[in-house]
Amino acid sequence: MIFRTMAVGATLLFASATLAAPAMASANPETWSWGSIYSADRAGKAKGKVVLDRPGFTVSGKLYDFPGKKGCSWLKFRWTKESGGQGKKTYKNCSGTKPLAFSLSTGYMLSIEGKVCRGTATKITGKCSGWDGVWAQGG
Repeated sequence: MIFRTMAVGATLLFASATLAAPAMASANPETWSWGSIYSADRAGKAKGKVVLDRPGFTVSGKLYDFPGKKGCSWLKFRWTKESGGQGKKTYKNCSGTKPLAFSLSTGYMLSIEGKVCRGTATKITGKCSGWDGVWAQGG
């Protein structure tokens, strides 16, 4: 009887491990790379990745402000939420030598675009790229 109980316990343990394996495999997030996006004067650049995981998307990367040019680099994002709303976020880097790392949680979205501009430490003054697709549902 003890042998039979041990065999049933081992069978249940094996079955539960088998059922858990596919769930762990699906926990791997999907990742896409984006960029490089350059400002019109090529003194600023942004690039990074988009990750789909719970609870939605995270856009991350680096914003570069190259030395030798006056001003700061600015990165603007705009996205359309799955619920139909809009989102936007802006980052700036005035270092001239050290890239600015960023991470933006957008929730679930349909698409996101970015553009890199030049400006002062307080506002964008021009020399922008066009809006560049960072990620869109369905490619």
